[in-house]
Amino acid sequence: MDSSRSAQRAVIQFLRAEGKHASQIYSSMIDVYGEQCLARCTIFRWCQGYEAGRVNIKDLPRPGQAHVVANSATISTVDELIRQNLRITTREIAVELSISKGTVHHIIHKKLGYGKVCAQWVPKNRSENQKTARMGVCLTQEFLH
Repeated sequence: MDSSRSAQRAVIQFLRAEGKHASQIYSSMIDVYGEQCLARCTIFRWCQGYEAGRVNIKDLPRPGQAHVVANSATISTVDELIRQNLRITTREIAVELSISKGTVHHIIHKKLGYGKVCAQWVPKNRSENQKTARMGVCLTQEFLH
């Protein structure tokens, strides 16, 4: 038996169309689905929705920021802001681009691979040229001492 949420919503819609009350629907669904059954308050809420004329069993879009905020244009803009000012904060970037601090943090750390060192953004992974230059500086410092 399919115990997915959408299948249970379809059952609620069907039983509500037959004229059954929400408490009767809940009792029937507990018998059939057991622990996989939707919560009582959820069943009652869906029954109210179907009484009000709802026909769709899928979730409606929720308000909030879309998941497309971290697109390539935003990522490149964040990278450009960091390159212009290595001491810029995530809050300043968030205000500048009108996106959440969490999204900025995700872009900086996961997408761009930056980390904060001495209050400056630096790439976590160095290029081969950077590694060679760093090794050269270390070797010259070693010979000086």
